[in-house]
Amino acid sequence: MALNILICILLIPGIAARYPKSAEGELRHFLLNQENHSPRDRPVLNASDTVVVGLTVEVYAMLDLNEKDQILTTASWLTMTWTDERMSWDPSNFSGVDLIHMYVDEIWTPKIFLSNSLSEEALGIVNSERGSILLTSNGHVHLGAPVVQSTQCHIIITYFPFDTQFCPFQYIPETMLAHQMYFYIAPPKNERTLYSNQWDLLNVTVFSGVYPVEEFVEGRHIDYYTLGSVCVHLQRDPTYYITALILPSTFLCVMSFVTFLAPPDSGERISLGVSMVLGLTVFQLLIVDTLPSSSKTPPIIGIYLAATFILACLAVPFSLANIAIAYGDRRLWILKYSLCRNILLEILPNMFCTPTYRDRIHIVPVVVKPQPLFNEKDEVITLSTTEEAPKKNQVASLPPTPSPPPSPGRHAEKLSASEKRQLEARTVALVMDRLFLLVFIIAFFAVTAYVIILFGQDPGRTDESCVI
Repeated sequence: MALNILICILLIPGIAARYPKSAEGELRHFLLNQENHSPRDRPVLNASDTVVVGLTVEVYAMLDLNEKDQILTTASWLTMTWTDERMSWDPSNFSGVDLIHMYVDEIWTPKIFLSNSLSEEALGIVNSERGSILLTSNGHVHLGAPVVQSTQCHIIITYFPFDTQFCPFQYIPETMLAHQMYFYIAPPKNERTLYSNQWDLLNVTVFSGVYPVEEFVEGRHIDYYTLGSVCVHLQRDPTYYITALILPSTFLCVMSFVTFLAPPDSGERISLGVSMVLGLTVFQLLIVDTLPSSSKTPPIIGIYLAATFILACLAVPFSLANIAIAYGDRRLWILKYSLCRNILLEILPNMFCTPTYRDRIHIVPVVVKPQPLFNEKDEVITLSTTEEAPKKNQVASLPPTPSPPPSPGRHAEKLSASEKRQLEARTVALVMDRLFLLVFIIAFFAVTAYVIILFGQDPGRTDESCVI
């Protein structure tokens, strides 16, 4: 047993000499084993000195923007820089090594959290499992870490889908006064492209400052803290909503007006109008599921969809009213007045290029009875399309011959009172169809122009909401 122990003792120096410690290993041992070194102490030699920490946030992907819950989820690269006065060395003493990689838990790192975060990792945006540190010989520390953040973003959807949004990231040092650590946000060095299907990144602005806090610590009236904010300016791409929401709803509304062009006796007239209303109802449900319900101001596009929905709904009862006029059993009371009768039966039909009441009376068919045909011997013959000889004692039926153009009122006396009443009702119903079509089209264009004017009054949002 003693012999084995002696052999191990003799072999250990040889093994150690075979794997000597590298220059980086010696440097790491030198830095981490200094007297009174602690990763919890501020990295200053003089307690009155201030640690200056700079933070750069580069947003490179937007994973989701939930308008209904007002939550923005992004992927970013965070970079923090500061100077650790205790972590400096002379590169000539360590084979010229002037840069070394360190772990996050080996040296002091600033504790910064995201105040408007909705995730559990708000206090741990930088931890030992994520992030790497580069330390230079002059004590300059460079820490980089990728993070996925879910933050509260106040969505204003008044001008949806032509809206722009400002979403802030508010960073606050953890219980570190301004004279102990001065924290500031630096603008990103490289402009990165934000990858998103519906949003475009316009710009990124940063804000930093020192703010007073009263009675944060008992016995201290006012303390000063440094706060920073990164504001992401987003613009929505409206192409999807124009093609999938605005244009279909517009076409459905216009199609509901086309029902006035169908004759009153058409069986598909009412079903077509009801189908258009059901289609607009689907688009109303779509926009309700998309937009947040807590918005103080309703979206302009919601006003447009509501107006088109109301117009499409009104087209159905007006169509029913015209059908009731066309097939009513009683005479229209308004036709008792000569002025109204002249307007509805003569003037308006001429304006809308429809048959007037007088034209309808003139085209009433008159049955012409066939007359017998006689030959030179005054014998009745029968006409035939074949080569057979005419037969005697038979009456030939001639095809109906067109009657001469009727004069005004020629056949009016041959119509019964009920037939005249039906012609009057059909004429009035057709005129009212054209009149309602014109009124609904004017109302539709008025609503469209009003909505366009409202969208044109967009003053554009400012980034005041991003200032802490």
